[in-house]
Amino acid sequence: MSGAGFFDFQKQMTSRSTKPAVGPTPAGEVEALSVTQLTAKIDRAIKAGFPGSVLVKGEVSNYKAHAASGHHYFTLKDAGAAIQCVMWRSDAARLKFQPSDGMELLATGTVSVYPQQGKYQLYVTMLHPLGQGALELAFQQLKAKLEAEGLFDAASKKMLPRFPRRIVLLTSSATAALQDMLKVLRRYSFLKLSLFHVPVQGDGSAAKIAAAINLLNAQSTTPDGIDVILLARGGGSLEDLWEFNEEIVARAIVASQIPIVTGIGHEVDTSIADLAADYHAHTPTEAAQIIVQHWKTAGEMLDISALRLRRGVRTRVATAQQRLAGVQRHEMFRRPLDRINQLRQLLDDRHRALALAVGQQLRIDQRRTTELGERLDQQRPELLVGRFRQKLNELEKRLAERARRGVRTLHDRLQRAIIRLGERHPKHQIRLVSQRLTASEKELNRAVISDLQKRQMRLSGFESQLRALGPENVLSRGYSITTMKKTGAVVRSHQQVKEGDRLVTQFAEGSAESVVADSRQLPLFE
Repeated sequence: MSGAGFFDFQKQMTSRSTKPAVGPTPAGEVEALSVTQLTAKIDRAIKAGFPGSVLVKGEVSNYKAHAASGHHYFTLKDAGAAIQCVMWRSDAARLKFQPSDGMELLATGTVSVYPQQGKYQLYVTMLHPLGQGALELAFQQLKAKLEAEGLFDAASKKMLPRFPRRIVLLTSSATAALQDMLKVLRRYSFLKLSLFHVPVQGDGSAAKIAAAINLLNAQSTTPDGIDVILLARGGGSLEDLWEFNEEIVARAIVASQIPIVTGIGHEVDTSIADLAADYHAHTPTEAAQIIVQHWKTAGEMLDISALRLRRGVRTRVATAQQRLAGVQRHEMFRRPLDRINQLRQLLDDRHRALALAVGQQLRIDQRRTTELGERLDQQRPELLVGRFRQKLNELEKRLAERARRGVRTLHDRLQRAIIRLGERHPKHQIRLVSQRLTASEKELNRAVISDLQKRQMRLSGFESQLRALGPENVLSRGYSITTMKKTGAVVRSHQQVKEGDRLVTQFAEGSAESVVADSRQLPLFE
């Protein structure tokens, strides 16, 4: 290209772009690649330059899980660069913790090109947190989540029965934890022990443990229900005990109507199941001892209760005997006829008092009856009719006299009204109003004519002043007005114009156009 010019290079590029897309390629020219072919070559080059699996360290951002497909999408970045990452649903299901923005992670996967968007991506198969184990991080995340929901609150935990008889051992039949619990529980032959075998380690064990708890709760509704469930297993690493850190097990324990005691691992081990249980024992042996702790002292407590019962019975019998002796010594039981004679005398006294009260009330009623009879005689119908007739006659006379006086009064008022009406006949009022209207009309005409004359005089004065100040008068004295033809602005200074501007000069009669010329330059042909 160094020996050719720009136009030669442009001609060469133009000839390449106009070359047919399909057909034989002339010798010395490169065949054009499609976008798909170019992307495929880039993909093969990237895969050839990288091993089958790479380990990448970076900070997570924009982490999200697709709701429909279940695939996870996020970005790994550091101070200098970023790369898009994809984790398929099958790989994401194996995660023990929940990644979030800001975490420092180690990602294991392969680098490949996403052809539809033309970008390279890291297809992640495994994720591990930096500085903290994945299982430990998952444990802390789940613990914080369930604690925020109140699943570990002490107020929601169920009370353990003091003397349980029907106990279910929820564990594996092949664990040493079962033998440890049986060593404690077999000392009490009256206990009804049941073993519910479940796997306590390995994938899927958590779901089986939760299903076993739900099944036992469904069966406890029978009369021979379950008093308590003992969920236990022996010690192990965090990975071995992980099934007891699953959310499904914790929720099944909290939802259980049967009290659950856990004895999982060693004393230093604490699982999510332990936190959700109604009682957390540090070992399977301790869990069995907690369940039967009250049975150890049951015999002593029974002896103490029997002693208290005997003492109570003796006390109550002695008290009853004292009360019976007191009753026997009472006067009523020694001479019962005296009480009967007293009651007989009291009955006679009450009879006499009742007879006196009835006689007194009878006399009062007779006196009231006599008074009512006298009042009734005074209110006989013929007497009442006579009194009403007399009152009616008096009222009739008074009404007739009042009517005569009213007629005379109305007649006098009517005569006076006729006289006043004649004095105030409408024709007199009309005459007076007509005179007043005529006078007002004349006065109004004079006022209008006077005001009109004053306004005409003021208008004439304004017209004279306006004509004296108008531009026509100034122009008639020899002056002119120059304006810019393009803008119409008045030219007041030579600085407003430049050479070549067209001006319009207005005179008193007519106008003229001109062009600005620079007087400092000589004409071209002068």
